[in-house]
Amino acid sequence: MNARRKPPRALYTPQLGELVRDEKHGVNGLYMGPGYGKHPTVFLRPTGGGMEWETPASEIQRLPQQPELDPVPPPGTR
Repeated sequence: MNARRKPPRALYTPQLGELVRDEKHGVNGLYMGPGYGKHPTVFLRPTGGGMEWETPASEIQRLPQQPELDPVPPPGTR
């Protein structure tokens, strides 16, 4: 009896500099561009700066949209 396989999920292509989730490593990172591996990969960079890392393109996920914050007026302007 053959087990049904799930169809491959479409790869998410983020915008340059977009914050995404790296499911393989369990961290968020900024998308820096495509990688050069045998299989599709991408380069991510920590949000606070630092060394880029390469991860499979199939392991990155779009983060949910965060609500826009209202700017806080400077003190004494209310």
